[in-house]
Amino acid sequence: MNRFAISDFRFRIGDLRMNTKRFWQVLGVLIGLAVMTAGGFSVRAQSQAQVDLYALQTESFPVMTATLDVFDAAGGFVSGLSAEKITVLEDDQPRPLNLLHELQPGVQFVVAINPGPIFAIRDSNAVSRYDKIAKSLRDWAAARPAEAANDLSLVTTDGLVSTHMKSASDFLNALTAYQPDSRAITPTLNTLSRALDIAAESTAQAGMKRAILFVTPLPEREAIPTLQSLAARAVQLKIRVYVWIVAPQDYFSTSGATALKDLAIQTGGQACHYSGMEDLPDIETYLFHLRHTYQLTYTSGIKTPGSHTLAIQVDLDGQAVSAAPLTFDLDVQPPNPILVLLPEQIVRQSSDVKTNNLMLFAPTEQKIEIIVEFPDGHPRPLVRTTLYVDGKIADENTAEPFDQFTWELNSYTSSSQHNLQVEAVDSLGLSKVSLSVPVTVTVVQPPRGFQVFLVRNSRWIAGGAVLLAGVALVLILFAGGRLRRKSSATRRLARKAHLDPLTQPISPRPEKPAVQLPWTRRRRAAPAYLIRLKGDGQPVTAPPLSLTGSEMTFGANPTQATHVLDDLSVSPLHARLKKEKDSGFYLRDENSIAGTWVNYEPLKKNETRCLQHGDIIHLGKLSYRFMLRNPPEKPKPRIIHQK
Repeated sequence: MNRFAISDFRFRIGDLRMNTKRFWQVLGVLIGLAVMTAGGFSVRAQSQAQVDLYALQTESFPVMTATLDVFDAAGGFVSGLSAEKITVLEDDQPRPLNLLHELQPGVQFVVAINPGPIFAIRDSNAVSRYDKIAKSLRDWAAARPAEAANDLSLVTTDGLVSTHMKSASDFLNALTAYQPDSRAITPTLNTLSRALDIAAESTAQAGMKRAILFVTPLPEREAIPTLQSLAARAVQLKIRVYVWIVAPQDYFSTSGATALKDLAIQTGGQACHYSGMEDLPDIETYLFHLRHTYQLTYTSGIKTPGSHTLAIQVDLDGQAVSAAPLTFDLDVQPPNPILVLLPEQIVRQSSDVKTNNLMLFAPTEQKIEIIVEFPDGHPRPLVRTTLYVDGKIADENTAEPFDQFTWELNSYTSSSQHNLQVEAVDSLGLSKVSLSVPVTVTVVQPPRGFQVFLVRNSRWIAGGAVLLAGVALVLILFAGGRLRRKSSATRRLARKAHLDPLTQPISPRPEKPAVQLPWTRRRRAAPAYLIRLKGDGQPVTAPPLSLTGSEMTFGANPTQATHVLDDLSVSPLHARLKKEKDSGFYLRDENSIAGTWVNYEPLKKNETRCLQHGDIIHLGKLSYRFMLRNPPEKPKPRIIHQK
């Protein structure tokens, strides 16, 4: 024998020195092993079919996506399932399954080599146990296709760590470069702990399963509690651990071997005893069933926020197998509609003086836009949006676009205020009504009077005037013929009367002026004017504003202002101008937004300013020059001689 064989023999003899009871237990196990198989054997953890549900994604709610694994009683992945075989239970209520895809995302596989002196023992051909283990790993890696989607890592006790390699060739190179001195290495469970850390990291693709191949000698008895803790952690992380136990055949029933077998059973892996004479398992038999998974998609029916559950039942040849329910939290809130760009006031008025039908006043409709927010962060399709005016439906959308409405205004014939609200209903049936927003509809009543009557009936009046003119022309022509016949006789009589002193004409008295009718009275001239100015201070071509009343108001609201100014910077009631008994004009701001300015100085709150001839007035962005009809004379300059 070589010295490694003698060392192995001494190791066996020394460890068999135990009490009689322990000896017979070991002997019974060895006999059982001999009956079961002539070579090595593996322990498999599988007794019944298993369904695993994980990786639930709620970001696209109400569309939910989860990953599903289905294994039969032998531990093989059940492929080819149809959607009819799967039942989705959300909060114990069945939900229809939209899609079911079978995927092959690959495996996140970590090989953890924990060498020790027993790895260095050689056979009759001087091949060590480690060399045989490394050859088995290299053969597996060399047989992997280049396009295979895997995440491979290599961890060793003496510090070699190569993580997340994407190709089997990289793994093969790392394994070939590793040449440990097994006789000088002390085995430790830190190798398995580090492998668990790497396997617990995020997978490269969704649905990737995690597995570890732990190649190790038997642990010391005092290390068994640590091994049990690592087994519990692997179970929690859902990492399958496959164990190659490197030890003499008669040590496979010791407490250390039992702990390693329990590690494999608890995590869903397998344990293999290797004494150097057996054939090692093909690693692909471990990983083949881990390369497959199902991805399912269903539409959620959750309508309330809080904690919820998702369960899956799979029909396997008439046997219903259920996955452990997943508990998840989800925030679900109804959609929040918001009115935007809504005017505070809508003014309806006739386009010309001829239109006196209030229902034809412009505008006849108002376009309204909204935005719909989802406070829970899960946008969903809308099925209906409704516009309410004073609690009644004014417009409704049941198809795209859901964010636009038309408010009909032709039925409003008098000024009034109305409250607008909008409601949004999503695909889950959740709905919410927005806050009420007041809008004033101002209807400017049509003008009345004799002049308006003339304008509205101008066609009829013009026709009548033409008819009267024609009649008058006929009468003039008829009368003209008679006048020509009498003209000669009239001239003879006039000549005779001229020669007769008794018939001489007497000079008439001067006639009194004709009576002046009321409607022909001249209008009274305004004592002052406001002349509109351009941005450069020059007057515009529009006629000035006559200041004739004792009190005048300026603003954008026709119902509040006697002088309506059409500009967005002008408030509904902007300023007030009074003419006092001293013939002075006093200006006051009415709490306007843009303010009232005199000679580029703003009027303070409740301040009244007496206007002087030539003052510059700003009402918002509009500028005017105040002009008196009879401005005061400018004093002549006096020349003072300095002595």
